[in-house]
Amino acid sequence: MKIIGISASPRKNQSTCCMLEQCLDEVKLAADASGKSIDVETIDLVDLKIHGCISCDACKKGLICSQDDDFRQLIPKLADPEVLGIIVASPVYMGCMSSQAKAFIDRSVLFRRNGFMFRNKLGGAIAVGGSRNGGQELTIQAIHAGMMIHDMIIVGDGDHFGGAAWGKHPDGYKADSTGITTARNLGKRMVEIAKMMQL
Repeated sequence: MKIIGISASPRKNQSTCCMLEQCLDEVKLAADASGKSIDVETIDLVDLKIHGCISCDACKKGLICSQDDDFRQLIPKLADPEVLGIIVASPVYMGCMSSQAKAFIDRSVLFRRNGFMFRNKLGGAIAVGGSRNGGQELTIQAIHAGMMIHDMIIVGDGDHFGGAAWGKHPDGYKADSTGITTARNLGKRMVEIAKMMQL
């Protein structure tokens, strides 16, 4: 079994990636503590070129896309039946998700059109804003909306919508203990729900 984390920031190894790593580290810890075997994998979109969906409908004919970009290499990873959950982490841009996150979610329609392949998989979101209250909840809800279109099971952090962090914390994002706690709690909840479902 595997949980895949998607880092949807255009900046490498910065606050969004850090919060996703915190979340996935907690997945590993919680899985070990519960006796479950769950692998984690990070897909960093900063390294990939993924265009927006052009509604060509090629994916209605199978797990294919007409666009010759890096999304093609993600198709077998995301179609793997061992994947039990996906966590999308995005910075907040103009009050919502990054263009990288939006392109990824839009292109994921391929899996919906081929038998709702994400149905009943766990879905979580992390948002990192420029201020403590800088659009994180709206960004998380927008990511959740895409996941709901897939009929995924939405998981929060046990108290909020998901991981919500402050990228421009006065002491640096690594000192944002509140944000880190929400990201780690999301990872813990993903494992708890997986265990309840006996996945």
